[in-house]
Amino acid sequence: MKVLIIRLSSLGDIVLTQPVAKVLREVYPDAQIDFYTKKKFAGLVKAFGCVDDVLVWEKKNLLSGSCRMASLRNDYDIVVDLHSKLNTFIIKRMIKAKKKVTYSKKHFLRWLMIRKLTKKEISSTIDLYFSALRKLGIEEESSFPELIPLNKNLQGFQNLEGLRKIAIFPGAIHKTKQYPIEQLAEFIDSIPTEWNCKFIILGSKSEKELSEKLQSHTKTELLNFCGKFDITQLISAIDLCDVIISNDSGPMHIAAALKKPQIAIFGATHPKLGFAPLNEKAVILKTDIPCQPCSLHGGEKCPKGHFKCMKEISPKLLKQNLKKILKV
Repeated sequence: MKVLIIRLSSLGDIVLTQPVAKVLREVYPDAQIDFYTKKKFAGLVKAFGCVDDVLVWEKKNLLSGSCRMASLRNDYDIVVDLHSKLNTFIIKRMIKAKKKVTYSKKHFLRWLMIRKLTKKEISSTIDLYFSALRKLGIEEESSFPELIPLNKNLQGFQNLEGLRKIAIFPGAIHKTKQYPIEQLAEFIDSIPTEWNCKFIILGSKSEKELSEKLQSHTKTELLNFCGKFDITQLISAIDLCDVIISNDSGPMHIAAALKKPQIAIFGATHPKLGFAPLNEKAVILKTDIPCQPCSLHGGEKCPKGHFKCMKEISPKLLKQNLKKILKV
């Protein structure tokens, strides 16, 4: 038995596929279970602990990628598409598997939710992913994602023993998902020295400028590792921290999968769209103003021009929640 799971991107979405891979491993313990994704996410899938091989898809080299899939067209018994896009439709067409299933995205429901035309909510994207399993006759209940850190010795963390390590992820893929830097800096500077906290900035290379802006706005000395870690190292860095503070982003879901105490800040998006951190240790900060959510994944500017969904989450509120988590 050979099973192929397809999810090409993005970081948080791939984290949320882990329970599907886990259930497939439980149902087919002797199967070869492979995962097809972009190269930069291969390390993330390896941290699932239940996938045999990671196949790499590269958009820039679609022809060679298609040729590779053509060579595998008779290799799989089951294909599980957890992306449901044109690229994955083509991939499925090229593979002559006995069973091919695709998850239900609930596009129309989310469209209605954003336009305030329904009061229905999506409890979790994982529930949607499990719709693909039901098409295989697998009726398992959905569960929370789990990740296994693979890099135990992370350079730069050796001299931080005895300190409360607070990871800060200032970035998100869209600006309306980013908590204002000025307010984030105000929060950091408000933390008393006796709390014994060390703030560590983490994120991707594309967020390096944002991390430097945060440094320039704070009086507190920050440790900036933004853009310095690959995905495997980033998972380990998050695991080594005591509290994770982030926007609605991929690292938020990694922190949840590692069961870390976390504060998740939602602006233009909303947990009811199915993207809440699945973690009993998570604190979710949101304003629930009438115009929220205004989009599924966020945008480059507030459609109303006021950005109240983020600005009304005060630095004081962040401090209060960190205090509760640290029990100081």
